[in-house]
Amino acid sequence: MTGSVAAVTQGLRRLVADSPAMTLLRADLLPVTAAVLGTILDNPPVTMDVAEFLERADDALDQLRDMGVDAPQTAQAYLTGWIGQGLLVRQSGQARLETVRLSSSALDALDFLRRLENPQSTVTSSRLATVTTLLERLARAANPSREDRIADLKAQRDAIDAEIARAEDGRFTVLDDDTARERLAEIVRLAGQIPADFTKVSADLELLNHDLRQQIISSTGTRGDVLDEVFAGVDLIERSDAGRTFTAFHDLLNHAEASAALDESVDEILDRPWARDLPVRDREFLRRLLGVLQDDAEEIRRVMTGLSRSLHRFVETHEYREYRRLATMVATARAHLASLTATHRPTASTGYHLPATSLAISTIAAWRLNNPDDSRTVAPVTEVPPGELDLAALREQVRASEIDFDELRRAMAATARELSVFSLADVLERFPCHQGLASVVGLLVLAEGLCRGPGGCTRSRQTEALSWQTSSEAVRAMTVPRYIISMVPTEWSSHVPAF
Repeated sequence: MTGSVAAVTQGLRRLVADSPAMTLLRADLLPVTAAVLGTILDNPPVTMDVAEFLERADDALDQLRDMGVDAPQTAQAYLTGWIGQGLLVRQSGQARLETVRLSSSALDALDFLRRLENPQSTVTSSRLATVTTLLERLARAANPSREDRIADLKAQRDAIDAEIARAEDGRFTVLDDDTARERLAEIVRLAGQIPADFTKVSADLELLNHDLRQQIISSTGTRGDVLDEVFAGVDLIERSDAGRTFTAFHDLLNHAEASAALDESVDEILDRPWARDLPVRDREFLRRLLGVLQDDAEEIRRVMTGLSRSLHRFVETHEYREYRRLATMVATARAHLASLTATHRPTASTGYHLPATSLAISTIAAWRLNNPDDSRTVAPVTEVPPGELDLAALREQVRASEIDFDELRRAMAATARELSVFSLADVLERFPCHQGLASVVGLLVLAEGLCRGPGGCTRSRQTEALSWQTSSEAVRAMTVPRYIISMVPTEWSSHVPAF
């Protein structure tokens, strides 16, 4: 906390308001949330399918309710709330399954609660030894002097030779049980922070990807520094600080000799008598440490590779140009709005009325309850034997559903035998419509076809009225152009209709 009191206060206010970790620590259901999330996803931190998480969360909530804890919502409702609060991160896993994991803020909050529950001494010889060893290694590795490096290696060789000589004489010292337990507890504490760091690395990589895209979109000119590097094939994700740190850790973790040495060390330590007092949770954590770290490292590697490929596609497909265009349009609209605010008040009337939607409100007394018995079938289901096919009835059904052009052609052919020249009204006078308006439409279609094709037919400028009777015995009429018909195709007169 640096700066003035006012600046620090303002920064802490934003932290309290925006940090998901503070949201968890200030929540009324802090014990329930911390217990459920800590038990399921933080032992050690894992990524889990949503379906499996909901199943385990339901069981945990049932146990809490049996104890009298007030947990009124379902696991699905709590999951939605925790995701919205930033305590859980939902993402797509393999086989398109949704997964959830603890966010970095949730891990920080749970670690804070764990340290409050199990306070540790801040002054221990193991912690001092760890810091001293790390400082000595850093000083040796960062020293560019060849003489100093040779002298340091010779001193280490002499110390190792002396220790070998003492071991051969049986004069070596073994750590006492208390010191060994203290150092093991410090190792467990340090190792327990590594899985949580993976989540923070993943969040940092996603934030870096967002920042790189933002730089590409907001860069001026045809090219920018970030855009040029991506076009040149540079993997900016892997070359970042978070990417380089993770890559070095990933390579060391997947080194065969280092992995085997880690497993052997864990087995040897846990077999010691003084390690039997270690809590079961810590023993299980050490047993699974290498596998968990390798799984989490592969997941981060997959995320980093996916982000790198996505960033390259974003540039190579010129998708960034569309985002640039949208950003320019948004900036232009904001500039226009800023200029309009100088002459137009935001509360000024625009003269446009926007009709608002309305919701019908009624009392509960007006509601009618649904009775499932109303839709239940009471009458017994009887089996009806199949009947014989009636071709005449089937023909009538087809005739009723379509215009009977064969009947209309025969009617026009019969009229042509009586009259040398006739119109559609003459046809209807001799053969009334059996299909009502459909028959009239069919005659108009046939007459129009005669005008364009075989037969003698002329459409005059005069009109005539065609009438028909509806199914309710009402008479309807329409005025159409008068068709003068002198000849119809001979095949139309093969049969005279019997109306």
